[in-house]
Amino acid sequence: MKNKNYILIFTFAVLLISFQGFNNSANNNKIGKSLREELSVNDGNVKNLIWITFTDKGSSIENGLQHPEKYLTQRAIDRRKKVKPLNALIDFTDLPLNSDYITRLRNSGIEIKNKSKWFNSVSCYATEDQINSITEFDFVKKADLVKRFRKSQDDIELNANNPAVHESDDNGFNATTLLNYGSSLSQMQLINATTAHDSGFAGQGVLIASFDAGFDNLLHPVFDSLRSRGYRSYDFVNHDTIVGNQNGQMGEGSHGTQTLSLVGGYKPGNLISPAYRSRFILALTENTDSETPLEEDNWVAAAEWVDSLGADIITSSLGYIEMDQGSVRSYDWTWMNGDSCFITIGADLAVNKGIIVCNSAGNEGYHATHNTLGAPSDGDSVIAVGSVNNDKKRSSFSSVGLTVDGRIKPDVCALGNGNVVASPGSGNTGYTSGSGTSFSCPMTAGVCAVILSSNYNLTPMQVRQLLTQTADSSFAPNRRRGWGLVNCWESVKLARLMTGSGTVSSIIPKGFTLSQNYPNPFNPATKINYEIPAGSMVNLTVYDISGRVIAELVNTNQPAGKHSVNFSPQNLSSGVYFYRISAGEFTETKKMTLLK
Repeated sequence: MKNKNYILIFTFAVLLISFQGFNNSANNNKIGKSLREELSVNDGNVKNLIWITFTDKGSSIENGLQHPEKYLTQRAIDRRKKVKPLNALIDFTDLPLNSDYITRLRNSGIEIKNKSKWFNSVSCYATEDQINSITEFDFVKKADLVKRFRKSQDDIELNANNPAVHESDDNGFNATTLLNYGSSLSQMQLINATTAHDSGFAGQGVLIASFDAGFDNLLHPVFDSLRSRGYRSYDFVNHDTIVGNQNGQMGEGSHGTQTLSLVGGYKPGNLISPAYRSRFILALTENTDSETPLEEDNWVAAAEWVDSLGADIITSSLGYIEMDQGSVRSYDWTWMNGDSCFITIGADLAVNKGIIVCNSAGNEGYHATHNTLGAPSDGDSVIAVGSVNNDKKRSSFSSVGLTVDGRIKPDVCALGNGNVVASPGSGNTGYTSGSGTSFSCPMTAGVCAVILSSNYNLTPMQVRQLLTQTADSSFAPNRRRGWGLVNCWESVKLARLMTGSGTVSSIIPKGFTLSQNYPNPFNPATKINYEIPAGSMVNLTVYDISGRVIAELVNTNQPAGKHSVNFSPQNLSSGVYFYRISAGEFTETKKMTLLK
């Protein structure tokens, strides 16, 4: 009997050890690969910044889905109506986290940093022992690292030797524009934004969210009109509403001052930017005091916040690459496929909810065999912005594609060399210059706002398509400049043709067509209409009956869309003439008659 008891005890012990091993294995499966690698090399007492993903959001999901007003402002609801059915304006990602799960984590000693309803996750600091304990909770689905980024010390945006730009006066006024752009005229003309301003489109009615390292000089005169309209702000690093520099707190906001002035600045005679009539939300998402200036959970938290407030556009100049070569704490070029990076998935989710997301492509320059992009610019719905010089050529520092899955990036470009910007530093009222894709990005976001101010019904993907189809390389996109330099006014002209909820395809023709001139016969003038389904080199020429060239009406690259040209011959005699179009591989000739 005694031996039998020993056998029973031994058997129970084996089963207990086996069960414990099974438990540890199950819990270990909840720990992501990157976190496992980090734990294997770290001291056990190191606090790791991790994501904890929950299994569910509780039992009242269906009821929550019927009441979007609980989670979104009316402006956000109206924006979502552009991209979602009325009976599905919100989904599982919009519902709040299960408060009981958060309470249990906190009671276990976990310090929570950010909450993400989109990912049903929280970011928190935890030691290895705490991580092992957390993964034993049945409501925990997964634990993995929060990725971190930093800029290289050689990054062009860290150059502190940018010269001051002298303020101009009315003597520098350009008579070809209604506004006095001062030294910023060339950067605005390069993207053809001055014509849009002259036509009354300057981002009015649009709400732009700017994500950066802080904004240290919001009292600069260039922001007078921005402040007068009012703005919202939040610091996701220090967790308060002050986004300027504060003694004893982390972060330094010179970069944000400069980027903000390029999207919404307005000081006639010095600096006028595309969206100078928009309203703004300012989010401090980067910790410049740290070796790891950007943590993706700050970006995601900011995106969820501005979504709920109804932001139409996010402009983000925070696309960084690796921490250290091969580090599991950051992404590298192999992750840039649009589906792998947590921050990229978050950016694409924002677009899915109706927000236009513009992000800097990065300042990592050219590589012959692979991309040099920084997340989230690899997102298939994100507008990744590269940089060009004043001569419209790609800036040497501007990151290139393709994405790992073969998509063209960047999407478009704007000026990112020597941009005129507001001087940072509290109390400064002057202007300086800066370079980097961080400066081309806000200018492009401003163009998006101008487009929306001409037709607010446009969806994010429609705006993106308008930008790419009117850019100067739309006929031959490539991995260096994408579809090319943005053209604000051409985008606005197409946007204004769109009515109601019509898609871009409703105004972009399905094929090439050349219409009969009207009137025909004509005297003294006639109009010729034609359509092209993609950006092309277009030549439209008039010939006499003997084949002699009478007039060359068009000979330039043109964006997809409907086009028309007037023909008003002065010294031609009555008779039959021919007009011929050549666009891409398409050619067609039609006959017209002049009667005098």
